[in-house]
Amino acid sequence: NTFISDELYRKIVQFMPIPTVDILFLNDKHEILLGKRNNEPLMGIYYIPGWRVNKWEKSKDAAKRKAKEELGIDIDSTKLKFIGVYDDIFDNSAFNDIGTHCIPVTYLYSLNSTEESQLSLWDTQHSDIRFFPLTDSRLHEMVRIRVQDLNNSRT
Repeated sequence: NTFISDELYRKIVQFMPIPTVDILFLNDKHEILLGKRNNEPLMGIYYIPGWRVNKWEKSKDAAKRKAKEELGIDIDSTKLKFIGVYDDIFDNSAFNDIGTHCIPVTYLYSLNSTEESQLSLWDTQHSDIRFFPLTDSRLHEMVRIRVQDLNNSRT
């Protein structure tokens, strides 16, 4: 685990894009799991679980770590299916006066019933987690883009 002080991370966010992972967790009803964010960017918005990749950490290992840290589940990283790489650019960040540019490697993970039953909110970054239909009009634009790419990869 790589710890970065707030002061150093502020400088990194100010000057560099942040490599991240996002995991589209789908249940067997083809609904997507999203977490309601407690922090900027996207505070109060239901968004895809995931975040920063640590130095020397492979993206699939980061996805496995984030699933455990955020949702309390151990996932099988061999079941992660690559969806795409994106540019998430926000006007703000945890540091309100600095914008954020994240570059998430995004994976699909199909939850089995045991994994779904073990889901819980383990982190302080979210106040709620819930499943949404893939066609839900309330999905954030960046979530909808990934869902569209997911649908296109299936055809």
